[in-house]
Amino acid sequence: MTDSGLIVRRSVRFEISLPARMRVAAHHADALSFAKGVCDEDRWIDVNIIDFAAGGLGFIAEVFVPRQVDLEIQIPSQEGPDKQIYLSCQIRVQRVQMTDRRPGYKIGGEFINQTPEVESQIEMMLHRLSSECDHQGESHA
Repeated sequence: MTDSGLIVRRSVRFEISLPARMRVAAHHADALSFAKGVCDEDRWIDVNIIDFAAGGLGFIAEVFVPRQVDLEIQIPSQEGPDKQIYLSCQIRVQRVQMTDRRPGYKIGGEFINQTPEVESQIEMMLHRLSSECDHQGESHA
């Protein structure tokens, strides 16, 4: 039997819409940087998370990021004036697709360099998403 090349997901993926921010990981910053008008003084760029799973996440950005680049991602709480960070992690870009609705790119990446703290944050995010879907009677992809 031959390999069909079909990618099979190993975990449940939640389709979501959450504001977040990303920046190129420090060890790749020399290879990829953005103009000052694109990012803030700390190199952060606003993005929108569109899917989340145990193995990684997807987001939409207005900038192109090549495959195999490592990024830092932060997802802040949407509640309260002092928004805590729900998740602060690194991903490695695995897929990039230009969107057709607006200038932007769908970017997907796998979690890398996971510390116990990051693993805990991912588990908490999955628990929140699962609870929200169950509470709202929605299914996840």
